[in-house]
Amino acid sequence: VCTNPVDKKVEEELRKLFEVRPVWSRNAVKANISVHPDKLKLLLPYLAYYMLTGPWRSLWVRFGYDPRKHPEAKIYQVLDFRIRCGMKYGYAPNDMPVKAKRSTYNYSLPITVKKPVSHTVSVHDLKQGLGTSSASGAKKPASSRYKLKESIYIFREGALPPYRQMFYQLCDLNVESLQKIIHRNDGTESECTERDGWCLPKTSDDLRDTMSLMIKQIIRSTRPALFSNTTSSEDGKEQLTYESGEDEDDEEEEEEEF
Repeated sequence: VCTNPVDKKVEEELRKLFEVRPVWSRNAVKANISVHPDKLKLLLPYLAYYMLTGPWRSLWVRFGYDPRKHPEAKIYQVLDFRIRCGMKYGYAPNDMPVKAKRSTYNYSLPITVKKPVSHTVSVHDLKQGLGTSSASGAKKPASSRYKLKESIYIFREGALPPYRQMFYQLCDLNVESLQKIIHRNDGTESECTERDGWCLPKTSDDLRDTMSLMIKQIIRSTRPALFSNTTSSEDGKEQLTYESGEDEDDEEEEEEEF
């Protein structure tokens, strides 16, 4: 698609990503490649298709690959995770050391190009190359100018997510206990369902429960005063109760461009 040397290199890097892994979120791509956001919106449709619903919703899938036909594709499924807050969890929304997501009123489709009317990015721009001498760009090398932080798509133990609502692919949950939940039915997958994909029923709920407990423990360690009134059991240990993520699916979903 691209003829400009710099952009051609980016296109090749994107092709290699999809060769290594057939399904990607847009944020995961942006954390691995430094590419102008608007240019990425034009490049992705040339290499992959966008899934609107199901276990791989909001993800980009390499052309020729259908995750619904491959049980091993369950590791690429998406998990809509929201940090639970409220008095029953021990802390109110205003106490959260994590930013709220942007409003859904600002949401646009992942192929929408947001540019001033004076300059709309087109295929012609891809071939000629976007400007690389902007004021903001001059402060960073081209290799990392547009790159996002790894935390935007990877969940690690002991670290808080950057936003209260995150969309993770199961393979990017880098915690052993979470991976054990995901792989409970390895080798015995029989059907790909709309809700659970190739995983066992309620897998997403179990993952959310475990992750929520991990988040609560992190917040407790950094802000112990928030939990000073928490009810304790007779042996002095705090009773941490899991809550199923079942009712979360009934909420109006706030989709992040990713």
